Amino acid sequence: MTLVTLPNKIVRNSHHTVLVMRDGGTCQAVCVVNDGRIGDVCSKLGLIERIASNKLDHGEVAFDGRVWITHSDMPRPLHAGRH
Repeated sequence: MTLVTLPNKIVRNSHHTVLVMRDGGTCQAVCVVNDGRIGDVCSKLGLIERIASNKLDHGEVAFDGRVWITHSDMPRPLHAGRH
């Protein structure tokens, strides 16, 4: 499944950001936890869509029917000092 965020379907609150994504005729609510480590969700939509699609494909859906994304789901940044 390849989820894509619907335009104007991003809602932020103090705890998480909710995105409504679609794959064909199927809509899916995706929540990104706002803990300060992920940063601006809108600037990372492509990455978040890939993570959400992968989690949905593997059945990682919470009891509320949503896919939840936390800092631990994000790829670790490469350190500039490492060779």
